[in-house]
Amino acid sequence: MMQRKEDLLKESRERALEEVKALTVYGQDNPYERILEKANPEDDSWMEQYGLPVTEMERKMMRFWFQVPKEKLEAMGNVIAEAFLHGFISQSRDRRGRRRVRFFYQIGQEALAKETVRALKEKGLLPVITRPKGLSGESRKQEVHLSDEGLFEMECAAYGEAMRCFEKELKDTCGMIGIDQFGEEASYEAPSQGEDGFSEKERELSARLSAAKAGQEAEWIRPSEISFCKAAFPNMLVGDRFEQIFQDFYDLNMQQSEAFERYQQALINGLDTCEYVEMKGFGGNETDLRIHLGELRNPEKETKFLNCGGDLNIPYGEVFTTPRLGGTAGRLHVEEICLKGIFYHGLKIDFKDGRVADANCLEGKKHVAENLLYPHEDITMGEFAVGTNTRAYALAEKYGIGTRMPILLYEKMGPHIAIGDPCFARSEEAPIYNMFDQKEMVCRANEVTEMVCRADEVTEMVCRVNEAAERSCEKERVYYEKHIDITLPYHQVEYLRGIRPDGSMLYFIRKGRFVLEGTEGLNEGFSWFKERNEEK
Repeated sequence: MMQRKEDLLKESRERALEEVKALTVYGQDNPYERILEKANPEDDSWMEQYGLPVTEMERKMMRFWFQVPKEKLEAMGNVIAEAFLHGFISQSRDRRGRRRVRFFYQIGQEALAKETVRALKEKGLLPVITRPKGLSGESRKQEVHLSDEGLFEMECAAYGEAMRCFEKELKDTCGMIGIDQFGEEASYEAPSQGEDGFSEKERELSARLSAAKAGQEAEWIRPSEISFCKAAFPNMLVGDRFEQIFQDFYDLNMQQSEAFERYQQALINGLDTCEYVEMKGFGGNETDLRIHLGELRNPEKETKFLNCGGDLNIPYGEVFTTPRLGGTAGRLHVEEICLKGIFYHGLKIDFKDGRVADANCLEGKKHVAENLLYPHEDITMGEFAVGTNTRAYALAEKYGIGTRMPILLYEKMGPHIAIGDPCFARSEEAPIYNMFDQKEMVCRANEVTEMVCRADEVTEMVCRVNEAAERSCEKERVYYEKHIDITLPYHQVEYLRGIRPDGSMLYFIRKGRFVLEGTEGLNEGFSWFKERNEEK
């Protein structure tokens, strides 16, 4: 028995060291950078070096990307690198000379990945390329089967030890960049629990381990001190009009956002005067939701919402806040939505004091519980936002691909909420300011995450597992390690209005269109939808 335990401990340590090392190595020491250097469209044998199944679609996408004009690839690589660095400005953060940037891409996107790496290096950064993702679904490393608390604690300890071994390298990390893809038709049926080979207990411990690792990593790479950037492009699974769709979304991702950020600032100025907002569904949509907003102690210097352009998330744009839980109540009803590759029809989520009180869809409560809420039964509303990219919405409608859109784009296509952690999870203490009015966005925590903020101010957290996971374990009780945006698209919105302390109303959206003075320019993107009928 003792020998078996020692063997398991050795395996845990070796696994953790390999995992953490992969998050720090760059240049010729990084296997994926070596693959990128060999990447070319003439001979695709280099793709076998991924050690992953490579589909024929991915080989076709690889050749397509290499056929994109060099100047367009360079321009997009530059946009991604510049957007990442701009994130330090828009998020009020100091890079402090840190150079490592964690970077992932999709198998088949090598031509763009090469230009992104080139652009990052030209700006003095060190891209740490992590395991690419692919359509086969086998890009993730096999999760460890944890059958009891002892193995869970062993894995936590090993990961903590590994992170200390790479302390210098981890503290040199200044952020993450990811390039995603979309086009695949969503699944109507989710895998049944147990099909992944995990028992219920193993699944629970695996979720806890992921949360614990995230907490440990946050102690070395603090979310309040890094930038990030995400972008997404269609692949050939999007349909016969792929090349036209690709060009439209390439242009969308290249669009400058400053003009739209100014419209968004007008939206924020109105929202800041409101005590709560009310969102009502159109026609048969049953959405009837009241969302309470945070309080401003000094409206001259403080704001409730952050103004998001096209840096952290390409393309622009949204304004978002952390809602107050108390008083937030009602129903969100989305007629059809795809979340993390799984369909939900007639999704209805009822909230009471900011927590999910009931959730159902046409596929059944079990479908929601196992795929949307798992592993939690009690989960809060972590975000309220207004997506403003009407051009993205119009393109989705034009091509009929709304259910194939990644949440990176879909969240910009109407008002939305998120269940789970607030956007500022683990970084609530760091001040952040809007660029146009220089006001501090103060609504970074809710009644739950404020407990961590207060505890951090008073004392160091006490670890429940062992020294390797210090501070992160107590926070595991507060954070869900889940943030899922759920959008009510414009055509399903009867109105979005705010209620001021004196009871007066201020309308932001009516019948799916922006109506607040100063925000009408956000409606420009709807003109792209008109082309759909003309082209049919």
